[in-house]
Amino acid sequence: MCADLSPSHAFSKRLTALHRNAQRLLQPLAVVNPYADQLSFRDDQTRSRRDYQKYLTLIRAITLLHQHQREIKAVECQGQTIHYIEVTLSDIEMANELAQEVLSRTVDELLPQTRKLLTQLYGWVNRPRMTNGSVQTESKFTRKEVRDEFGWHDTQLRLHLERLVQMEYLIVHRGKQGQRYKYELAFQGEDAHP
Repeated sequence: MCADLSPSHAFSKRLTALHRNAQRLLQPLAVVNPYADQLSFRDDQTRSRRDYQKYLTLIRAITLLHQHQREIKAVECQGQTIHYIEVTLSDIEMANELAQEVLSRTVDELLPQTRKLLTQLYGWVNRPRMTNGSVQTESKFTRKEVRDEFGWHDTQLRLHLERLVQMEYLIVHRGKQGQRYKYELAFQGEDAHP
């Protein structure tokens, strides 16, 4: 009972009520982005291509939150009136700032263990090795080599390698009859997390 009366609990309840009231003020409006064809977003990295839709959604959300500072426009479409607001350059600037902070750091479609394996593989594959008197890096590897190197259990390793293949971080080279699969790292460290 005393915990319910604490200052932090009371503040939390007031803050939640404030946010709910603010949300009730928002109207369900369409958002039109007249700058969409002028936006550029890095597409040379797998993760960047996936983040592009999140970036566009972020721009729409910012615009929608600022709807009371915008002119609400209307258009007739198939006999129905659609009310909408337009994205401004300031919405895009704000989205760019937030995207740098949010998308680059906190949005990771890889589970923590899968990310850990990817980081280990990247360091291992790019570590120079001495072979026949010359320094080389290993570009292809088997599941057994990874198990031996990092001590992962086979079931766990198979699951995370499959996720990395599906997310296009690894390329599978299928062995011929009776030969093992070999994996090749497509990931170049471009979206590594701190």
